[in-house]
Amino acid sequence: MIDIITVRIAAEADIARVRQVADKVAQSFGLESFARTRMVTAVLEISRNALQYGGGGQVRFSATPKPGGSEIGVRVTDQGTGIDNPAAFERERRPYLETKAATRGLGLGLSGVKRLADNFDIASSPQGTRVAMAFFVPVPADEIARRAAAAAEAVLGLGSADPIAELSRQNRELAAAMAERELLIDEVHHRTGNNLALIVSFIQMSKRKAASPETRQAMAELEARVHSVARVHQELQRAQQSDRIELLPLLENVAKHASDAFSSVNLSVDIDVVSEPVEVVSSTAIDFGLIVGELITNAFKHAFEGRSKGRIAIRFDRTEGTDPGWVLIVRDDGVGTPEDARPDRPQSLGWRMIRAMSARHAANIETDGSDGFCCAITFPQSVVRAPNTADTDG
Repeated sequence: MIDIITVRIAAEADIARVRQVADKVAQSFGLESFARTRMVTAVLEISRNALQYGGGGQVRFSATPKPGGSEIGVRVTDQGTGIDNPAAFERERRPYLETKAATRGLGLGLSGVKRLADNFDIASSPQGTRVAMAFFVPVPADEIARRAAAAAEAVLGLGSADPIAELSRQNRELAAAMAERELLIDEVHHRTGNNLALIVSFIQMSKRKAASPETRQAMAELEARVHSVARVHQELQRAQQSDRIELLPLLENVAKHASDAFSSVNLSVDIDVVSEPVEVVSSTAIDFGLIVGELITNAFKHAFEGRSKGRIAIRFDRTEGTDPGWVLIVRDDGVGTPEDARPDRPQSLGWRMIRAMSARHAANIETDGSDGFCCAITFPQSVVRAPNTADTDG
């Protein structure tokens, strides 16, 4: 291992110095703009933690040969009282991560930095906390010494550089890297959307050509499931800057598509959707869409046998009582289900999906088949939030 430089952290101005040093080291080892931004962002976040929560410390940069290349090592140590439990520390910091009011940090947290670094390790004791990060660079072992010397020289040159001009340059590079990243993400979203639409089209073609009612039924169920995922993806593209989706339009679209997929000349079903104006994160939205789609599918399959009309009501509302939460209710006016033949008991794929996705959110499922069929799934309060709740910048 070759030491490059150590930067002391005692005040806010030192954080700016850490940023400059991290950028110069990354440049000297040939990291491209996005990889360089990734490294600088991770180092900044941990350095700010050391200053805010550990009372200051130091950041040591080094380089180590590895198979197929090298690693830039960054070790941040503070002089605090230590972290007994990093996971608990993350939970305690959550209000800060949500509001960003306590500091001008990036709000990534330890878990966010873990995703940015190629290797991450944390150790803590009453004498302080040490965070070690490593970033792979395609530099052969015999080049490390020269690159490390170039990095040290570049860092020494920072003393005579105009700090405002240097910061402006780094901000321009960061903006360019983010723009490049956004273009790549947009392209991935575009291709994903096209692929999902193509899959739905193939399923619809297969359904139309299917000879047996059982095959058409299976294709309709598969179409509804894929469409639920595709709809969440479409809503995410519209949201662009947010990972949250309005629940009511999503459920309305899932209900409409399921109705179109299963309705026939012999059966017409009205589906009514009511929800408070709430938002859910994308992963939760996918689960909600699939759960509602499965329950609608079950109603079309079992509730209206021998009838030409039916009704399904979908409602998402706050729960009443001392334990606040949210309840998703899907109810039909069909034939109902006897206690010994309730559809939530068999090991069908649909109900396995409903149970698994509900368990993922610590939700409780209750069913009643005495007057039509009703499924009520109660979720904890944290599953949603009110829309347009903006973060507060400190």
